[in-house]
Amino acid sequence: METKRKIPYGVMNWAKLVRECFFVDNTAYIRTLENVETPVFLRPKRFGKSVVCSMLAHYYDVNLKDRFDELFGKTDIGRNPTPLANSFLVLQFDFSTVQVGSLAEIERNFWENVKRAVELFAVRYRVLADWSQTQKAQNPADLIDSVRKVVAANHLPPLYVIIDEYDNFTNELVVSGRDLEYNAVCGHDAKGDITRESFFKAFFKSFKAGLTDGTVGRTYFTGVLPITLDDLSSGFNVGTVVSLDADKLGMAGFTESQVRQYVDEIFAEYELDPAIKPPVLADLKAFYDGYQFLPDAEPLYNSTICNWYLRGLVIGRSLPKFVIDANVRTDVGWFRRLAQTPQNALARLRAYIERGEGERADSGALSAKFGRAKFFSEEFFPYALYYLGILTFENPFRLNIPNLTIKNMFVDYYDELSEFTNVSEARNAFGDAAEALALKGGTWKALFDAYWQHYVKARIPAQAFDKMNENFFRTTFTSRCLDWLAGYYSFETEYNSSEGRCDFLAVPKFGSPKPAMLVEFKYFTNAAAEKGNVLGRGEPDAETVAQALDYRKALTRRPDWNHEIRVAVVEVCGNTGCNWFDIA
Repeated sequence: METKRKIPYGVMNWAKLVRECFFVDNTAYIRTLENVETPVFLRPKRFGKSVVCSMLAHYYDVNLKDRFDELFGKTDIGRNPTPLANSFLVLQFDFSTVQVGSLAEIERNFWENVKRAVELFAVRYRVLADWSQTQKAQNPADLIDSVRKVVAANHLPPLYVIIDEYDNFTNELVVSGRDLEYNAVCGHDAKGDITRESFFKAFFKSFKAGLTDGTVGRTYFTGVLPITLDDLSSGFNVGTVVSLDADKLGMAGFTESQVRQYVDEIFAEYELDPAIKPPVLADLKAFYDGYQFLPDAEPLYNSTICNWYLRGLVIGRSLPKFVIDANVRTDVGWFRRLAQTPQNALARLRAYIERGEGERADSGALSAKFGRAKFFSEEFFPYALYYLGILTFENPFRLNIPNLTIKNMFVDYYDELSEFTNVSEARNAFGDAAEALALKGGTWKALFDAYWQHYVKARIPAQAFDKMNENFFRTTFTSRCLDWLAGYYSFETEYNSSEGRCDFLAVPKFGSPKPAMLVEFKYFTNAAAEKGNVLGRGEPDAETVAQALDYRKALTRRPDWNHEIRVAVVEVCGNTGCNWFDIA
């Protein structure tokens, strides 16, 4: 029996990928990369950057010339390769494995990392030259210099230097507030002034020298932030950040059309029930799409997390019960450090969660390179979150949260930084109501009542309600539902229909006879609620009802829709109470 291709979650080796796995062909970007000699490509963590590194390593390796058809024959670049294919000695590093300890430990761990990479390089190209003299080197820069000397002395092809996660360990120093160690690594004094040659800066200087004398032909670095590159100053001031180049935006990540084709291939090969394809596509879009790195660019899906979800799909042959990969979470420490004070951090989070506000944005402010001082400045706060993949462009003038995965993470931040009490009581109460809804015939009204009593009333300060709007309730309620009910329902907030955006939509997963639930939220301040006697009335606002029913009509017109839809309107009156109205 023919072996089915695997979903490449955790697979970063190009040869294994094309031999054993499904993959999206992004090899055409190799051509655009060749327009820049020293590209630096920055993306949030777990966005598929390492696969690109492996793709480039296999494409340019002189040793793999005889395997070109095997590795690239079925790809875009394989059908029309560039003249530089298989013309370099590839020297590859991965700094995500450099452990952070004391400054001495960092230097020692970095040295061991570099030595291992060069040892593998020497084995790979042992038939081309004698690399034994490289073993005499005493530090990273000397080791690279010795490799370059062998290349020059033997008239070998130049080096193609690939560094994956170039800033991983320096970012750990930044987020943990270890500024003295960070400065020392980058060759700065305690004030941040350039004072000396550090092991890290000297290492990069050797590559810069190689670009000058021809022993290094090209470089390619990946990372998350440009701050280390800038703070290295003269260490490697020839790197060109290409992350914002319009012709390279999609090099890591998936487009909408790529996701649809990818899912079609998986369903066909695994003979999955076509009835579950629409909810699969809905989950992928709701949780992993929306990364718009330039205002007018096509939004991208996080490819790594798409593969995480799709792996669960083919293993269980049904919709996955878990939709949020905890590994994509950005440490709340980043948010604390960027906001500079706990008060500012919480104020920012309240703007996102309680009111749905994004951040004013100017794409011109996304400098190609900037140092740590600018990165932590107040005016740069939204752009720092952009580089971390927490905010992306909503429109040309505003950055906002891209998808439900990040919204869920923001709610967790909000809860953590608010230092809420009675957390276990709230979780248990909501969990009981969720269990009843999923397994025992419970109702959405009972679920919302548990959320209202144990999360909203018991934990949110009264003064916060004056500045809230519907966003707080649809966001935090959805987040709580994701914690308990993701295995039973697919969720969306502000779902786009032909009639507009409905606040909350829960669609039962395949096999469940339960109806879908559409909820519209209406918020009144305490003063407005009292003036309109909102809590005393027995029916909801007619305009809101009509709007919700229009959303339902729009959903039922979808050709793939096959669920009954219940509709409810929730009227929240500050912190004094709420009305739940089942409409139809």
